[in-house]
Amino acid sequence: MVGKLTWYRATASITCALFDRSKFFDKHDCLKKAIDEKNGCLIDNYVQTNRQATGDLLEPVLIKEAARRLGITEFEADVDYAIKHPTLPLQASLDGRCKAVNLKVKHDPSNGIYVVGHKELILNGDMPIECKCSSDFPAVEEPPKYLGVDQLHTSMNILQADYGILIVLYQSTDFRIYVYKKDAEFGSKMADAVLDFNRRVDEEDYYPPEKPSHAVTIFSEGNEESEKILDAETVDIIDTIQALKETQKIAKQKHDELMTDLMMAMGNHSKARAAEYVLEWKTLPAKEAQVKEVQYKAAPERRAGFVKIKRTG
Repeated sequence: MVGKLTWYRATASITCALFDRSKFFDKHDCLKKAIDEKNGCLIDNYVQTNRQATGDLLEPVLIKEAARRLGITEFEADVDYAIKHPTLPLQASLDGRCKAVNLKVKHDPSNGIYVVGHKELILNGDMPIECKCSSDFPAVEEPPKYLGVDQLHTSMNILQADYGILIVLYQSTDFRIYVYKKDAEFGSKMADAVLDFNRRVDEEDYYPPEKPSHAVTIFSEGNEESEKILDAETVDIIDTIQALKETQKIAKQKHDELMTDLMMAMGNHSKARAAEYVLEWKTLPAKEAQVKEVQYKAAPERRAGFVKIKRTG
């Protein structure tokens, strides 16, 4: 289910970010949200997209079909409550949940069933179900970790389940069911990441920044009252930034010059070859100009994503 049933501490949906392998968000943003929520100043501006709404609509149908193919008769296709880890500060909101008793599941790609790492498994007990709809093409083996794999393994640990089911609908029609066995190594690493995240929330200890947007997260408000004098080491950083900007400028100018020479060499030909290179200079179709009314609204104040540098002398 797309939506928030859980708190803004560690959840199954962010463990992929805590492992630095999320495609859609990173651990720095997750930590900032958790700290803001703790302090009562979180602005929750989440708006469900059209794709997410469609995914919500399809999930119960996909879960029911997966249960039918696997031979599962006891399942929930619309879980509207959060589950909590028995010992860790960790929660999850499940897409589905099921139970099985000595249910044999075989690896059967022709029927959309993939038993990950095994030819067959005997399913027993309570199991979480994670469901994803993706516009991506399917991977050869299992889905990427960010496409529900880490989330499912986290939910398995919360439920103390030995097995879990990940459903992925690729490209609207390629329906696949991935059956996983519990990974003990994942549970240990997950516990370390969750406890570290929780400590950082309590102590407001941000992760070391890796790019400008992370620095903006840490220092989201600027002090306009005073000026800070920086040391000589910082001057070296500024000098290097300025040198890189000049190098980029020169590279851009040279790129444009050489691209012009290449276009003149091709003339009115749309395709050309040069040794091992195949060249194409397309003629783009005309497009009707779209004119729409622009509405303006006040945006919230925020820190810039860069430091403006100006030499004084």
